[in-house]
Amino acid sequence: MIEISFLGSGSSGNCAVVRCGKTVVLLDAGLSMRETKKRLALRGVALDEVRALFLTHEHADHAHAAWTLSRKLAVPIYATQGTAAAAGLPGPLFADVRCVRDGRDSVLAGGDLHVRATRTPHDGTESVCYVFADGAGRRVGVATDLGHLSAKVAAALRDCEVLGLEANHDVDLLRTGSYPVVLKRRILSDVGHLSNDAAATALETLIGPRTGSLAVLHISKHNNTPALAERTMASSVRAIGARVRLEVAPPDCPTPWLGAG
Repeated sequence: MIEISFLGSGSSGNCAVVRCGKTVVLLDAGLSMRETKKRLALRGVALDEVRALFLTHEHADHAHAAWTLSRKLAVPIYATQGTAAAAGLPGPLFADVRCVRDGRDSVLAGGDLHVRATRTPHDGTESVCYVFADGAGRRVGVATDLGHLSAKVAAALRDCEVLGLEANHDVDLLRTGSYPVVLKRRILSDVGHLSNDAAATALETLIGPRTGSLAVLHISKHNNTPALAERTMASSVRAIGARVRLEVAPPDCPTPWLGAG
């Protein structure tokens, strides 16, 4: 069995825990080590059970605690070369940094957990999303910080048993909001973030017969609301005719476990 809990999702910090048998890994490190430990405990996981950390990209809300976690836990950081360099890793003191590449698998715990990285359209240096799979081929796919759903990302995430996808902003709220024009343009660009409507449209491609759970991620505090994102995504799920458990990931507490198997 493979399962995931999103410990926090949003601009204040992103981190998730993936558990496959006895293997526990973190996806991103945007929360402090203390907060990560606290939220892991809420899901029955001790911090010292973590065996690896996977980074999507170098932005602080995804990576700022990576070096600390790696050093304190003595676990490797998996990241692209571009992400590692932009994040300043391995840092002034040694950290175990292992390179991931677009379209290639990393295998952990004697083959129990397979992790595939896929390049994403974002303004990070070399950003990726990940699909985690157990020995039976059951998959958990997670993608945030997408300017658009590229064909490569769509192929990677299609028909995962558990899907985590960002619905960052409502376009009207963003355009009429208080953000500077340059920031609005960045978010709306092809290397920015997915809107509610864009994410809902993406579900038509990504949800398949095996998809049982959907987590709505990285909801903007200023340019969206959880209710609006949930309503838009739920409407798309109904239109597809899928039977999918839908969870909206909050920024300040973990989601329930979402599992496959």
